[in-house]
Amino acid sequence: MNNERINQYLVLPEAGQRKDTKLAVEYSEEQIAEYVANGYVVVGNDDFNKLIGNAGGEYLIADDGSVYPKPAPTDAELLAAAKPAKIAELKAVRDSKEVEPITYNGNSYDYDDKARERISAAIIALDVQGADASIDWTTADNQDVKVTADDLRCVIAMVAQRSNALHVAYRAAKDKVEAATTVAEVEAVTLDV
Repeated sequence: MNNERINQYLVLPEAGQRKDTKLAVEYSEEQIAEYVANGYVVVGNDDFNKLIGNAGGEYLIADDGSVYPKPAPTDAELLAAAKPAKIAELKAVRDSKEVEPITYNGNSYDYDDKARERISAAIIALDVQGADASIDWTTADNQDVKVTADDLRCVIAMVAQRSNALHVAYRAAKDKVEAATTVAEVEAVTLDV
């Protein structure tokens, strides 16, 4: 045990981070000198606490062992982070709008995964029963209406039109995000349908 090195650490810096850390107290002066010759630096307790996040902020370590506050991100870094986040947000909005209830013939129809399966099954069943066949259908707002296979096909057709409009709007919004030169421009983009 090297009592001269209590509360000191051997840190190997790499790109502002700690690649490796050792307790200096566990090594002789000769071993410490060898670590220092191989790129390690000796860091005191206060600076080490900054590096491990116990000093109320984010800090980096330079190759010479200087510990410094992490600089604020540049405008370019903020923009680079904002673009993919906004694109993901736009995609999520598009996807959620695709499964919202759709209105056909004055009635609102669910169109989530379960509803799509039920609509497809009902179309098949009605086709088997003949052109004039109808069934009672519970709408998204809990109204019971009589529908035919053609009614349900029209619901699907309206959903397809809405889906196409959403995808066109998403692509246009995504293009605006990719062309944006500031974070404010990115944040101003919305999905306009």
